[in-house]
Amino acid sequence: MDQGKAWIALAGAVMAAAAFAPARAADPQGFPQHAVRIVAGQQPGSATDGIARVMADALETQWGVAVTVDNKPGAGGTIGAEAALHAGADGYTLFIGGTSNLVIAPATDASLRYDPTRDFLPVGRIANVPFGFAVNADVPAKTMGELAALARARPGKLTYVTLGPGTTTGFGMSLFRAEAGVDMLAIEYKGIASAYPDVLAGRVDVVFNEIGALAQHAQSGRMRILAVATPHRSTRLPDVPTTGEQGFPRVVVGSWYGLLAPAGTPPEVHKRIADAFALAMRTPAVRKRIEALGYEPIDDTPAQFRAALHDDIAAFRALSR
Repeated sequence: MDQGKAWIALAGAVMAAAAFAPARAADPQGFPQHAVRIVAGQQPGSATDGIARVMADALETQWGVAVTVDNKPGAGGTIGAEAALHAGADGYTLFIGGTSNLVIAPATDASLRYDPTRDFLPVGRIANVPFGFAVNADVPAKTMGELAALARARPGKLTYVTLGPGTTTGFGMSLFRAEAGVDMLAIEYKGIASAYPDVLAGRVDVVFNEIGALAQHAQSGRMRILAVATPHRSTRLPDVPTTGEQGFPRVVVGSWYGLLAPAGTPPEVHKRIADAFALAMRTPAVRKRIEALGYEPIDDTPAQFRAALHDDIAAFRALSR
């Protein structure tokens, strides 16, 4: 074979290999063929991070490939959402989203650069996360009514933790301030894990966050839980009254966390992820780990997750008017 024919044959072989390789890489029957990443939009040690690690371990056990957690904190989890979207829709980057970045931010921030109902494919919700109010032990208030009275007596003086206006933590405090008619000073943090040392040390007065973390930090004696922001008392904190019991029935704010893939993920790959998720959520050991974090496991299908997402965004838009 002369040199020209040899080059033509080689080029043809290269082109055939290139055409064949993507088909094999995208084969849903072989998914996943390498490590999978789960983006979490909060710091290590946060609720989002804890849920992400439970799910990563469960999927890694099923798939036999590494499933890692990539923390992208900031802006109430919206930075993590954008990072997941920009990573590509091949199933190898997933996202743990929650009420903050999938519901409150889209319902309240017109400048948000993504639409959760358009840009993500729901896989399933993982857990409900009840929230509550707590104060530093040096704050004299023992009830939500006393906290409101104290804030009225010291306008603009009491401080509270916020992770930004488009977050569950920020929204819950805004709702309380509006209902109580009080002026308080917001202290913004990049992540909730950074805020607790200041609350415990007395540098910040009030925090609204998930009750699992509140209960853990309250054990030190440096923080006191005033209320749970749920319709009924929590089985985790049965002696703590609800906000409704204390005269604030509209201040009912909770959160949930769910697993999503970027829109455009091949349907067959999305189905394999959803099937693995469903199996994980029916595994007793996984559910026990979620409950140990203080959360309530959810067994959602993608369709149920999508419907809940639409309903919650509409509800928060109405609530924030």
